Amino acid sequence: MLVVAFCCGLCLALLAALGGMAGSPSVGASCGPSQTVGATEYGGPGDPSSGTVGASGVSLLAQPDSFAELGGTNFATALALGGLPYGTPLQITAGSRSAVAYKEDIGLGGGPIDGRPRAIDLWWQLARRLGIPYEDGRWSGTVKVAAAAADCTAEAGAPVTTGPRAQLLPNGDAAAPASAPTAVQGMIAAGNQIAGKPYVYGAAHGTPLSVVAPAYDCSSSVAHLLFGGGLLAASADMTSGDFESWGLPGPGRWVTIYASATHVYMYVAGLRWDTWNAAGAGDGIDGIGWHPLVRSDAGFVVRHPAGL
Repeated sequence: MLVVAFCCGLCLALLAALGGMAGSPSVGASCGPSQTVGATEYGGPGDPSSGTVGASGVSLLAQPDSFAELGGTNFATALALGGLPYGTPLQITAGSRSAVAYKEDIGLGGGPIDGRPRAIDLWWQLARRLGIPYEDGRWSGTVKVAAAAADCTAEAGAPVTTGPRAQLLPNGDAAAPASAPTAVQGMIAAGNQIAGKPYVYGAAHGTPLSVVAPAYDCSSSVAHLLFGGGLLAASADMTSGDFESWGLPGPGRWVTIYASATHVYMYVAGLRWDTWNAAGAGDGIDGIGWHPLVRSDAGFVVRHPAGL
């Protein structure tokens, strides 16, 4: 009874703070008010007992931006965040880093953490993206959670650098030149928002660009960045071949797109956005995100956005 009362009290507090998460988000909506809650980390090679399939049935390895709502042993009793439906997005912030994650699991939980009710379990890959150290499923601390409208973006925007080119940061994000146009800074912020997402062929197509999708392919990820810079409408749905005729021919000053019928990538303020480390050793992560080296452009059509 004490556990139930504790959970229900937190439910009411979070539902009030998060502003009602079941409503339909509107394009351009910002993150809702945040609530600080106790959080833990689970999964990974040091915590094999957690498994890799969420209570929702999805593979947590295929959708690493996942969290578990705590408070009970089944869907009806795990209510620490208000009993959110599976797939509900939350904006989760740890320190200076923020990410949109999705409820795909539930868990029992436990006592308070740093004086805050224990409400959320972060899948270990999500925790790493938030800059939380991997401690074999033993980390605990506090995070801020907020209702994430489907188009919620990181409020702080992109970090900036004084140099003339974008800089790859140790955490895989990019810093935008302070002198870059607003559109370029918006593109870099949008890239940081989805860097490290899984590559799935055809993923995010048919989904508004304002939505943070669980996975992307080359063209949907490029389109997400262009939307972040205000260069595409949320309803745009472009393939790599479509980019062969988009914008203007030739390289741009700030943004250059390389497109073919089968792939598209681009450079934003001198830093390459791509879906794999095509330039070999030293080219960053082997996946969607920022890559520091120049790759071969043989077979690609070169385009750029007007004015950039």
